[in-house]
Amino acid sequence: MSKRDAVLIVSRAIAFYLFVWALDNLTYLPERFILIRHLTTDAWHSYYMLELESNVLRVVALLGAAFLFYECGPRVDTFLLPPEKPTETE
Repeated sequence: MSKRDAVLIVSRAIAFYLFVWALDNLTYLPERFILIRHLTTDAWHSYYMLELESNVLRVVALLGAAFLFYECGPRVDTFLLPPEKPTETE
């Protein structure tokens, strides 16, 4: 197995992990919607709206990162396997 194949496998594994993490965060959204609809005080409403917005932002960021790692472009390749530095004997 070449280094490029190993980087691709690790990159896809990270992408899968991030995707599952995003799905986990999606499970909290129904609870946030229910809390926002049924709370009457403005202070708690603002708090749960902020929680909902940050949760949605987190899901979008995780899915974006998962897509980048799944594609395994040159930036991800360099991130996971930096270029080798020449030794002093070379």
